[in-house]
Amino acid sequence: MTEVTPENFVQAVQMLYHDQDATRKKIASEWLLSVQSSLYAWTLADQLIRRNQNSEVTCLSAQILRHKIQHNFDELPIEHCKGLCDSLLDHLSRAELTRITTVRVQLAVATADLALQYVGWENPVEDVVEKLKTSPEHMLTLLEFLTALPEEVNTSTIRIGENRRQYCREKYSNSGQQIHDILIFLLQVNSTPTESLFTGILKCFASWISIRAFTESLLLTSPLLNSVLDILKSTHCSNELHKSACDCLCNILELCEEYQKYWSLAVFLKQQITQYLCQSYFQAVKDENLDKAQNYTRIYINLIESILDCLIDGRQSDLSDLSCLHLLLYPLEHSDYEVAQSTFYTWCSFADYIKTHNDDMIDKIKPYMNKLIDILCTQCKLDPDHLGVPPESDEKSSKSHAASNSDLGEFRYRVECLIKDTIHITGALNCF
Repeated sequence: MTEVTPENFVQAVQMLYHDQDATRKKIASEWLLSVQSSLYAWTLADQLIRRNQNSEVTCLSAQILRHKIQHNFDELPIEHCKGLCDSLLDHLSRAELTRITTVRVQLAVATADLALQYVGWENPVEDVVEKLKTSPEHMLTLLEFLTALPEEVNTSTIRIGENRRQYCREKYSNSGQQIHDILIFLLQVNSTPTESLFTGILKCFASWISIRAFTESLLLTSPLLNSVLDILKSTHCSNELHKSACDCLCNILELCEEYQKYWSLAVFLKQQITQYLCQSYFQAVKDENLDKAQNYTRIYINLIESILDCLIDGRQSDLSDLSCLHLLLYPLEHSDYEVAQSTFYTWCSFADYIKTHNDDMIDKIKPYMNKLIDILCTQCKLDPDHLGVPPESDEKSSKSHAASNSDLGEFRYRVECLIKDTIHITGALNCF
């Protein structure tokens, strides 16, 4: 199997996935890796994708083509780039290929990587949209490409110069209105979008939020933001859709760290979260839905961290109301210690920030810190019906997550660290 031909490639894939002989599987794997590193891989992968002989061969071929574009783009002569671009657009428009999720993702990422590296491709977003907008069956493929594009801009696997990377960042961060219009169009042409389509739209929305493509005014008036909040207020959506909505909101809250630039947005989101996303958290706890409870906790943490300066500077404003700290107290009572522990860093940061920036706020913060200690003391107690003593946990064993330590033992250790970091606010008498 030394000659690189489509037939030998198919045979090697068959051997890799289905041969029971470990030695033969290893030979097939090594041969396929050598093919991937060769110049033949460019035309061979493209040819096999076009044939679409079976899903295993097509998936691996798409993966190889994506790998070549990511890592070996300098091998491709400049005069062949246009042909590769046209070929990828053709692959993306073939529904029989993109029905396979793995193939769809690999081709979308490959196309995004080509768009970033091929200087001659001036309008990749417009070209892909034009190619795929004609049929509903292409919508998920379009979303995969649009989601991958901003994600790939900052990935280290793309070997482009810093000037080109910065050019792409600026180009796509200024495309927010265009992308928003496309996402709204996808919603409108599907009056009752499937959950997979809706999830894809929100993932794409989150991806472009992360590169700051949308202005404050656009976000405040966006039906997509309203949809995100409606999903998070609901108690009936799937965990996957809930996670996508959570990612969107957390990305927007990260924008609000520049609160002077996104002031109105920060005020609006603070009001929405404090008024409407508390009961939803309690319902998730009641339903024993750990994933959703963790999502709400992430939102609470991101909100507090995004407006930390405003909470501590002592000046009255729409963002300085300390009552929102109650949001960080709710997860502390969760039965899963990881949910409670996820807030510890924020509490420590909060206490440290007060110590270094505004000691005058200590008296105002102390009631929340005392409540924090009360809840954690309760959480650290053994159940009344517990038999025996839990294993102790020290710093060394905690860091190594030794299997012998109980969850409670490790939780107690982390609580001890938190109390040490906040004792300058609570005072020793309130802790012991």
